Amino acid sequence: MCFTSDEAVLLIKNMAKAVAENEEYLNELDSGIGDAEHGLNLKRGFEAVMGRIESLEGKPPHEVIKEVGTTLASAGCGTGPTFYGLAMRSAARVLAKKGMDSPEAIAESLEAALRAIKEKGGAEVGSKTMVDALEPAVTAFKNRVEVGGSVLEAFDDAVEAARTGMEATRDMIGKKGRGYHAGERGLGHQDPGATSAYLLLKCVRDTVAECCPSKN
Repeated sequence: MCFTSDEAVLLIKNMAKAVAENEEYLNELDSGIGDAEHGLNLKRGFEAVMGRIESLEGKPPHEVIKEVGTTLASAGCGTGPTFYGLAMRSAARVLAKKGMDSPEAIAESLEAALRAIKEKGGAEVGSKTMVDALEPAVTAFKNRVEVGGSVLEAFDDAVEAARTGMEATRDMIGKKGRGYHAGERGLGHQDPGATSAYLLLKCVRDTVAECCPSKN
C-alpha cells in the first residue's frame, strides 16, 4: 500500500464524516451505560482536526496521521478522542520508520496502536471497551498478512473480526471504562467504544479500497 499525502488527508476527512454521521447512534449506545456523549466527544475531536486539515495537505502520510493524533489527544474532548489520538501517534511512529509499502509495516503499526490503547486504559479483551473490537481485528490482520494476503484482504478480515468483537460486548459486564461503572446494568448493551472502533476501522478499509484497490 502506498498512501499519498492526498489519500491520507482523504482518509481523515472520511473518518470525520463517519463520526458525524454516527454521532447520534454512538450517543444512543452510550446512554445505556455512560453519559450519552461518546459520539458527541468524537465529533468534537474530529471537528478540531478538520479545523486544521488544510495545514496537513502536502505532508507525508505518517506526518498527517501523527498530527491528527496529536490534535485528538490534546483536544480535551473526553477519553474516546484521547485514546484514538494516542493510537494514531503510535501507529505513525512505526510508519515513519518502516514506511507504508508493505503489509507487514501496516500490521506492525496497528499492533503499536492497540498497545498504546491497552497501556493507557488497562483494558483487555472481555473488559467491554474498544479493545474488544480492536484486538481481534489486529490479530485477523496479522494472520492474513502472514499467509501472503494483501493489505485490502487483511483489512477485510480485520473489519469482520472487529464487528464480531463489537457485538460480543452485549454479553459482557464491564471491567473498565463506561461499562465498569454500569456493572450488570450494562448487560445487553453494545459498547459504544467498541462500536466506534469498528466504524473507524471500516472507514480505513473503505478508503484503502477506494485508493489502493490493486496495491499490496
